[in-house]
Amino acid sequence: MAKRNIGFELNLKEGQKIVELKFDKRLKKRFDKDFEKNHTYYLKQFLVTKKDYDIVNNALNEAVKMSLPDNVEDGCKWCKGESNDVGDKNCSKYYLQMEVTFMLASNEFIRIISKNKHIYNDKPNLKKLTVKFYDCFRFIKGEGKMYLDLDRLCRFTLESGFLTITKMFSSSDTLTNLKIINSTLNDIEEKDLSNKINKIEDENYLDLQKMFFENKRRFYKDEIFIEEREGVAIKGLSRNKKKEPTVVHYALYYHYLQQSKDFGYFENHPEGKWIAIKELIKKDNIKTTAKYFQIVYNRLTNYHTNRIAKKEEANISYVANTMLKDYPKAKEIALLELQQAKIKSR
Repeated sequence: MAKRNIGFELNLKEGQKIVELKFDKRLKKRFDKDFEKNHTYYLKQFLVTKKDYDIVNNALNEAVKMSLPDNVEDGCKWCKGESNDVGDKNCSKYYLQMEVTFMLASNEFIRIISKNKHIYNDKPNLKKLTVKFYDCFRFIKGEGKMYLDLDRLCRFTLESGFLTITKMFSSSDTLTNLKIINSTLNDIEEKDLSNKINKIEDENYLDLQKMFFENKRRFYKDEIFIEEREGVAIKGLSRNKKKEPTVVHYALYYHYLQQSKDFGYFENHPEGKWIAIKELIKKDNIKTTAKYFQIVYNRLTNYHTNRIAKKEEANISYVANTMLKDYPKAKEIALLELQQAKIKSR
């Protein structure tokens, strides 16, 4: 079920006008202090710099101005200089209803962020999400109205949360991640079942959450499989006098060759990635299956944090100093990542 949009409209009867209330200085000072941390305060915090806040705020103000009725200045006593009463501004109603809409929408956004601490603590991600928050406003041209597309905002927030969770998983071990994923999936399924029993519409995008965590579970199950196979391979190597490249070595080797443009990407093969990998395994006589090679290759190529993990330090060193000795550009890329792996392992 799509979320309801957030918007506010003033319906003034003929002859009615907006009245500006004025506080005495002492009361105004107290009021300003009590409400110092309003929606504007938090949005500025989320966007980090004044420059970025000014950019999105100026764009919003321009869109607000463009939505006003074309004839708003006609007969305006304020514009003609016939009145100093703010209530005589023809545009007052439109500006006020859009200001209230923005305040209500901002407070809802701040509430959503406060409930998702993992997003709040990921400042670069929060900054990007806040920019997208401004992009969720819609304007009705010629009517001086605006509203927040709450469904769009919630989907942006969900996506942002997934990115943050992925970062968190990358800094934790596989088994811990699987425990968290299984527990979360259980909670999602219980909530989904409760909704179905009580005939409650899903407002939390449970299907998308379930899809995300199921994908992560598959990924980390593959991780365990790979780690177990790597362990067996290392034990086997220790019994051999001559060290032969492992599947991990070959995956890293071709990744660095592709990065240096010494070897084409598998995706560019005329018959597709799968055929390219099968041909490669046959050509290099790699002792593995195409499926397993692709799993290892994807894990290392698609995730920089996996590639420079502590356990890969020895593998990168072997590839850089043994397998890439005739490819200076690729070797340079590998050595740079080797330094990153060494720093991470300290």
